Amino acid sequence: MSEVVALLREAGFEIIKMYYSIINDLTLIDANPEEHLKISSFKDMAKIVLKKPTKLNILRFLAYPIVKLRPSLRQLIVVVAMKVREPTMQMQERWG
Repeated sequence: MSEVVALLREAGFEIIKMYYSIINDLTLIDANPEEHLKISSFKDMAKIVLKKPTKLNILRFLAYPIVKLRPSLRQLIVVVAMKVREPTMQMQERWG
C-alpha cells in the first residue's frame, strides 16, 4: 500500500481514500456462477466448501480468517485519488 500511495503522490495525485478490498477474499473459490452471487459472508463460503471440498476451496476457507485479520494479505489494493498537480522534473548530474 505504501509504495502505491508514494507513486501516486509523486505523480501529483492527492489520496482521497485507500483500503485493502475483501471482495476476492470471499469470491475466489471453486463454485457455480449462481453460488458466487449468494456469497456475502464467511458462513456462505463454508456452505460451499462443504458442498464442494476442492483444494482451492479448502485453502481459501482456511486462509480467510488470517486474511481478515491481516489486511496487507488481501488481494486488492484500492486507492481513490485526484490529480492536483503535474509532476515536476528534477535534474540530476551524472558525472563520475
